[in-house]
Amino acid sequence: MGLGFRAALLALLVMHLTGSAVQASTWDRIASYLRLLQRAGVDALVAPDCPLGLLGAFHEGKQALLMCGNNLPDDPAVVWVVLAHESAHAMQSCNGGNLMPAALLSREMEVARQRQPDTFQELRMYHTSQHHVEAEARLIQAMPPKQVVALFEKHCAERLIHN
Repeated sequence: MGLGFRAALLALLVMHLTGSAVQASTWDRIASYLRLLQRAGVDALVAPDCPLGLLGAFHEGKQALLMCGNNLPDDPAVVWVVLAHESAHAMQSCNGGNLMPAALLSREMEVARQRQPDTFQELRMYHTSQHHVEAEARLIQAMPPKQVVALFEKHCAERLIHN
């Protein structure tokens, strides 16, 4: 990660830390998780010019997680959800594929649909070959932050040990 980007990301995080104590702890959580991703060799980038509607992306070949600054609201809860979702793809990369077998994914999707019926509607925008990885990412983005961090540490432990 280049020094210019680190400075820009740090400035962005510091700007957000001036909110309420609740927001500060959430922004602190985001900053801590970004440091963990970096330790595992994942670059976190903030783009100012993403296409309308795109909130984030993960590029496996470059091991880069992109957050779309121009489309994300100044809300740590939303930023966390996008960060957790995109980091799920980093976990899949660390794992060399899917995080859960199809039968378990189906059960978990059904449970999630019972709580929120439209959870997986966006899967229609993806090719069917992407449904499994995208469904996993949607399940992970809904988990409490401590569980997301624990999953990342589990699936990317090898990278964390060597970096």
